[in-house]
Amino acid sequence: MSYRRSRKYESLSGGTIAGAIVAGLFASVSFGGVLAATGHLEAVATLYGLEGHDWLLVIIHGLVGAVVFVAGLTRIANHRYAPVPLTAALRSPFLGGCFGIAYGTVCWLVIVAYGLPLWIGATGGHLPLPYQHGASLLAFIGYGTVLGAWYPLVRTAIDD
Repeated sequence: MSYRRSRKYESLSGGTIAGAIVAGLFASVSFGGVLAATGHLEAVATLYGLEGHDWLLVIIHGLVGAVVFVAGLTRIANHRYAPVPLTAALRSPFLGGCFGIAYGTVCWLVIVAYGLPLWIGATGGHLPLPYQHGASLLAFIGYGTVLGAWYPLVRTAIDD
């Protein structure tokens, strides 16, 4: 595996910020669409006790997740000894989508498989640990794929 020497730390470009926002919006809509198609969209608002605000919460969470993904990917890709596939993920929709799938899977593990049972347990309910929910896994993988693929597209379109 080859490595490259990175440049000095750069400030955030307009493409990075716009890429995170646009990709986050597209990914949030895809996430909410999968949940709506499987009949689980209202579960997001129910966790907060805010019935009727399903899409708003999905969009807000999606944008926060996009900022975390972009910040992590940018930080790792600009590391001095970053592997070439990581640095190329900032410009390649395919590689970005691959890292997005990994990000979506990790988010599902942390949030749904282990976080949700702990949250429900703290409020007096009970879910098995780990909680296996196929619809949310599909939604998170779709979210990560859309986020990872769209971010480099928007970023390079604006920065180039």
